[in-house]
Amino acid sequence: MKCITQLHINGYLSLKDVTLELTSVNVIIGANGSGKSNLLSLLRLLPLLRTRSLRRFVADLGGADTLLFRGGKITPELAADVEIEHERGRLRYDLRLARTQADALAFADEGVSRLEAEGWSRQSLGVGHTESLLSETRAGDRTSPPADVHDVLSRISFYHVHDTSPASPLRSAGRANDHRYLRSDGSNLAPYLFALSQSEAHRAEWRLLSGLVRRIAPFIKELAPTPVNADPDTFRLDDPTADIDRVTIRLDWIDEHDQRYGVHQFSDGTLRAIALFTALTQPGDRLPTFISIDEPELGLHPSALTLLVGLIRSLAPRCQILLATQSPSLLDHFDPEEVIVADRVDGATRFTRLDPGTLSGWLEDYSMSELFDKNLLGGRP
Repeated sequence: MKCITQLHINGYLSLKDVTLELTSVNVIIGANGSGKSNLLSLLRLLPLLRTRSLRRFVADLGGADTLLFRGGKITPELAADVEIEHERGRLRYDLRLARTQADALAFADEGVSRLEAEGWSRQSLGVGHTESLLSETRAGDRTSPPADVHDVLSRISFYHVHDTSPASPLRSAGRANDHRYLRSDGSNLAPYLFALSQSEAHRAEWRLLSGLVRRIAPFIKELAPTPVNADPDTFRLDDPTADIDRVTIRLDWIDEHDQRYGVHQFSDGTLRAIALFTALTQPGDRLPTFISIDEPELGLHPSALTLLVGLIRSLAPRCQILLATQSPSLLDHFDPEEVIVADRVDGATRFTRLDPGTLSGWLEDYSMSELFDKNLLGGRP
């Protein structure tokens, strides 16, 4: 499995100088403001670099000065490097981003390395550019280190499905042609599910998802993503005569009495659970190799949370998972070595992975959540 083995971040938001070793399952817990979301933000940035979206990312978050540790006067540039275990060997992607006079970020350096017998062999991608050169460098050789790094970054996904308000992306109809992958905010949940329900190749995934939904909400007989402005009985995405660009899909559902309801009749917790289950049951040919989820426990019934953890366990051999949480009860589903505690010291984030050896005696009498509540793990305000 392609995986990220280590992240080193310097100067990004509260991540002044952080080195984080990553395993197949990683659960980060900490108080508000400890830096969990800042790490997730950096993980969102990495795949956007390959699509030349750095400038938009910086602008959307308020400019370069807001992204640099204590501002650009104190931290004029940020740096990151990512170590990757790839089927063609061990790789490293490194970058330095410097603040410009226009309050943007530009590459002070960008490079890709492969571990050879004699050590790391680095290929510089350039200096002074405003968008990553990974894609351009990759185009000449699809088996080169830049191509391999590009491949790994393209399979990093982030899910933040907190907003379930009446006008939220989760409750909105989506364009039928927007169904290739599930978006991070779930804004294309309806068309994604519609495509999944029509796919013969992905029939097993559709049955699995439908079964999971019925386990948390037995009153839901069937998820029924439905075309809004096309004949629901005949419209198919694979029909070459269908004008899918003008069709939208809404997420309906059928209850045990065969009554049809709309997505606005889902409770907040049920809708979030459906979105998270969908993210974690993606078919193998679409499944990301790295998934991060912010506060997966939010609004979920304990039974839904147990099912979610079961999905994470089943995915772990094929996909790295990183969860950020404030919920001590979530810790009881994971082993100590899978838990990373986030603390903030003098304005800077510190990550500490728990050592099962030092906790073994405590765990004979207490659960992980009880140890957290007793402030024996850290991560408290």
